[in-house]
Amino acid sequence: MKKTLVFGVSALALLAVPALARHHEGPGKDMTRAEVEAKVAEKFAAGDANKDGKITTAEFEARLEAHKAEMRAKMAKHHDEMFTKLDTDKNGQLSKAEWNAMHEMRQEMRKKRHESAKNGEGHGMGMHRGHMMKDGGKRWFEMHDANKDGSVSLAEARETALKRFDAADTNKDGTLTSDERRAAYKAMRAH
Repeated sequence: MKKTLVFGVSALALLAVPALARHHEGPGKDMTRAEVEAKVAEKFAAGDANKDGKITTAEFEARLEAHKAEMRAKMAKHHDEMFTKLDTDKNGQLSKAEWNAMHEMRQEMRKKRHESAKNGEGHGMGMHRGHMMKDGGKRWFEMHDANKDGSVSLAEARETALKRFDAADTNKDGTLTSDERRAAYKAMRAH
């Protein structure tokens, strides 16, 4: 029997609501509960290629492959830009001095990421997403399939996202602040 997967929300967007707000809207951007609901609906619609109200395994896999291709293209562009930046004498080659400068820059970037992670900032969503998606989305799917019927409805995806939002919204004002996101991220890492 072919199971139907309903993506609900892009597996890349709403795995950790606190991180979503920080990652997509910027570090100082607050996010309301209504914005989370809208983002879930938007990602659900984007994943439902044939607009039948559910996302099949084929649609899920196609969306995942499209995302991977997009990421590969972005990475290739980044590598080209980095090479251009490092090739200070513009001769199309990296000298030993240019190569060493790259390593120094990478060490500085790692140090900054490490400090950000210690403070509950940075790219925590990526780490969480990678953990959730390393098995082709199975964990993501199981987490969102609340009634365990083999599919995830938009309502289930919305409910899961809002539960995460509500847990992070410690003052219950309907808005997730950067401080609340940081605290939720630290709690998620500790767990």
